[in-house]
Amino acid sequence: MLKFIRGKGQQPTAERQRLQKELFAYRKTAQHGFPHKPSALAYDPVSKLMAIGTQTGAVKVFGQPGVELYAQHTLVNNSASELNVQLLEWVYGTGRILSLTAANQLILWEPVGTTLVPIKTLPFDGKLKKVSSLCCSLNNYLVWIGTEGGNIYQFDLKSFTIREPVIYHDMVLEKVPPSYKLNPGAIESIRQLPNALNKLLIAYNRGLCVLWDLDQSAVERAYIAPGHGQSVGLFVNSTGTEFNWYHADGSYASWIIASEEPPENVNYVPYGPDPCKSINRLYKGKRGCNDVIVFSGGMPRSAYGDHNCVSIHGSDGKRICLDFTSKVIDFFVTYKEESDDLQVLVVLLEEELCAYDLTDAKVPAVKAPYLQSVHASAVTCNYLASQVSQAVYKRILLAGDEQNIDYSSIDWPVTGGVLPVGLVESCDGTMQEYEILLTGHEDGSVKFWDCSGVLLKPIYNFKTANIFGHENHDDTAIESNEQIDEGEPPFRKSGLFDPYSDDPRLAVKKIALCPKTGQLIVGGTAGQIVIADFNGDAPERGVLKLNSMNLVSDRDGFVWKGHDQLNVRPNLLAEESGPISESGVSITGVLQVLPPASITSLALEANWGLVSGGTAHGLVLFDFKNFVPVFHRCTLNPSDLTGAGDQLSRRKSFKKSLRESFRKLRKGRSTRNNPNSHVPTTLEARPVERQIEARCTDDGMGSMVRCLLFAKTYITNVNITSPTLWSATNASTVSVFLLHLPPAQTAATSEPPASGNATPQAPRRISAQLAKEIQLKHRAPVIGISIFDQSGSPVDQLNSGENGTPPHRVLIASEEQFKVFSLPQLRPINKYKLTANEGARIRRIHFGSFSCRVSHELLQSINGTSPTKSARSHDGGEGVANTSLPLPARDSEVYHEMALICLTNMGDIMVLSVPELKRQLNAAAVRREDINGISSLCFTNSGEALYMMSSSELQRIALSTFQVIQPTGFVSVEPFETDDNESTIQAIEDDNSDKNVNSNDDSAENGASTTRTEPPIAKQRAKALELSIENNSIPLTNGLNTSNSPNRANETITSSIGDITVDSVRDHLNTTTTTLCSTTTEETVG
Repeated sequence: MLKFIRGKGQQPTAERQRLQKELFAYRKTAQHGFPHKPSALAYDPVSKLMAIGTQTGAVKVFGQPGVELYAQHTLVNNSASELNVQLLEWVYGTGRILSLTAANQLILWEPVGTTLVPIKTLPFDGKLKKVSSLCCSLNNYLVWIGTEGGNIYQFDLKSFTIREPVIYHDMVLEKVPPSYKLNPGAIESIRQLPNALNKLLIAYNRGLCVLWDLDQSAVERAYIAPGHGQSVGLFVNSTGTEFNWYHADGSYASWIIASEEPPENVNYVPYGPDPCKSINRLYKGKRGCNDVIVFSGGMPRSAYGDHNCVSIHGSDGKRICLDFTSKVIDFFVTYKEESDDLQVLVVLLEEELCAYDLTDAKVPAVKAPYLQSVHASAVTCNYLASQVSQAVYKRILLAGDEQNIDYSSIDWPVTGGVLPVGLVESCDGTMQEYEILLTGHEDGSVKFWDCSGVLLKPIYNFKTANIFGHENHDDTAIESNEQIDEGEPPFRKSGLFDPYSDDPRLAVKKIALCPKTGQLIVGGTAGQIVIADFNGDAPERGVLKLNSMNLVSDRDGFVWKGHDQLNVRPNLLAEESGPISESGVSITGVLQVLPPASITSLALEANWGLVSGGTAHGLVLFDFKNFVPVFHRCTLNPSDLTGAGDQLSRRKSFKKSLRESFRKLRKGRSTRNNPNSHVPTTLEARPVERQIEARCTDDGMGSMVRCLLFAKTYITNVNITSPTLWSATNASTVSVFLLHLPPAQTAATSEPPASGNATPQAPRRISAQLAKEIQLKHRAPVIGISIFDQSGSPVDQLNSGENGTPPHRVLIASEEQFKVFSLPQLRPINKYKLTANEGARIRRIHFGSFSCRVSHELLQSINGTSPTKSARSHDGGEGVANTSLPLPARDSEVYHEMALICLTNMGDIMVLSVPELKRQLNAAAVRREDINGISSLCFTNSGEALYMMSSSELQRIALSTFQVIQPTGFVSVEPFETDDNESTIQAIEDDNSDKNVNSNDDSAENGASTTRTEPPIAKQRAKALELSIENNSIPLTNGLNTSNSPNRANETITSSIGDITVDSVRDHLNTTTTTLCSTTTEETVG
């Protein structure tokens, strides 16, 4: 009892707290994938930047690969619908952008570092002032705002005010021919003539377009569409001599600006004569000597009104209609410099971004470097392979190159922004290890994504559906350059988004990839386990092999009432068929687990040639090198089927509850009557545990295998390590199996030269036997098992042939608690009750590597106070994953520590020390309502994590200060000063002392000399506006503090903060002004 009280009362030393701040820091770093619910698109042809707005108020700006800026609108009237971004308009060439929300607010955004910040907000009131269109002047000073009432306001960006004169529709109607007697309606489009900047083309809703002279404030010319068709928009060519006017009836025409006479084909409907839907956007250009019209919509209303199309019509008669599977939000076309020659078509769809090469008459697809559609088929599981070797990575790239031969080789046109010089140089070098995210999908495919950097790059798509089905099954690619329909309209299936699956049994549930050998295992919904590898040096393989293992064959009375198993195509199993290869990946065979229930857990040990799979009925162990079963174990018992059996109940009896209640009352009275009593100290030291409801163990789910682990550890004695397999179920039953491997497979560094056609000999058969079994009394589902050595390093993350430093310990994590046992005795060492103390449940665990630079004095004090704490690498060598130290700091060394990372069902992430299980960091990472995000979160070995923040987006977070990957590119912005800002800046300069100004200048110079990501932004603007941005992005380098000072004021260690407030930014700016040290070091990103 005294030991318990003493242990709870101990607090971390000052040195340990200082080290915690150096090691651990939570931050959101980068976002990958496709924005959720996009609503607006804008492209700046001058700065070559692209912006996307969403219905949730997010604005994302993209330039060249590596340049990404994020922003988020805030609520106005506590209505989420008002966040919808309806329009985006670039202030050409400046990097600034205007956004219009559903709340009818106009907001000017400016890039500051890697963040977009709101500079000014202009609200519009009244129904007649509902903004319908925007047009920014080519000289960057004015924005013309068209409203639903038909008026145009001139908006001055310098003063952020409305200027006179206002172009009222009454003034326009006075100059219009008398034949037009209608109210012109809302302003649909405003365009400035590129050859005459003092003239505007204004299109009204009801078939009226006028050429307005800004100098004379008068109508110079009026254009009236016959029949007064409802207008949609305008497109003006680069020379300003003609414009294209398109309408809601699916028609368009090319008008000469110098003439008011309608053209001959003024009512031309490309997909007529039947009534057609509206043309929503239109561009015109040239391909060689031929004119090309690109437009969205315009489909025949009755026959193809439900199609989402973008059409490319050439004057040479070549017509293509790109038919997408999701709604077309908007698109833009890029041109060659100062010409009408088309280059690339970029289409923003509701579920993906597609690009096409318009220089080729076949219009091939262009592979975008970002905004990949992660959810082309619904994501059913995530797996992150950390520290993949360079050899395996190259083989995956080689396999993926075969799938990209149909894409165009034209350069990506969005090339704006600036990348730091140091980052560009580092990209030229070769990385030794990579992070690869594998996503399993509903259609049976597994997609490989390189997430080692800021960009989420698709590198390979592995399809398992081709193995199953009937003999004549053919899998046709969605993205094809061949037209499917030769009729009218000439449809061509386009895009990768395909939300429909032919067979739900194909869905991928579990994935395992060996980062050193390239062995790939895929488990599916119908109990199928597909075995493949990227080993290009493997000997020639034979035909596809099929094997099955029945878990309940010896159970009388068991009836499987679920779906049937998938059938492998018979022609693939024939002797005359060759080896199965899927674009560079050799598919060895298929293991079918019976009954065909979903695979719930998967474990792979490529050096031993073993794979283990678990279902709701038990587990199997399979030798995939010799392709023979090793053993199976059924976890079903009579109590699982009948609900009977002697089960340990976790519900306290009524008598025991009353007894404890009266005992607490007596203790409370004695405490109040005796103030000198020391009982409160004891009670306060003991944590208050919550009552946990008993688990129902008769629901038949206790037999489900939740986790599997291969490990070479001490299980028979303390001197010799043995290959083992660990399994755990929903009923807290942990089983340890001792594996007997042949000599050739026992050595982890050598692989058995077994041929796929050779019959395995009896002496070389692998066998397994049950060695030990643990039954946890609380019977909570076991989430994970990990075995680590004395330094805290998991043995499954060690290199081949390494066993770690003895003694080994095993961590068993259930939904409610962590428990550490010694090996081989399995004696309890430590326990951490999460549910009883905090009410949360554990969802995922992982061991991560954390590093930092510390001074010699701090390192010596730490070594002196905690001699049992190891896992320190002072030379920056082994143990520091994916990190490099290009700039050694004076009087400092690299400190390395392994820690346990845990995700709870409340969305919190905790970092615990091992084996003490003391909390080092607690952060609210995922919203507790976001069940999909919590279930999809994956950790890396270097203290990072990825999770699905929506059905199509991935959020990247960092828990370590050493390994942080986030956008480092920025957009250069010229000073955009106004009179108000100048006076504000002058007032701030007068208030600040010379000392503070000098310290700020010195710190800025130091940051510029020791980091490679400091953007050239105006510091005065950042100070004057007190911007609400990330609290580490102004004085830091993209979130990384370049100072090695122990007094980092911006880092919070044991906090649960999720959002950054203006007050926290102000406090941070005030504290860092005086706490930054002169000696700085560089932290490596990527």
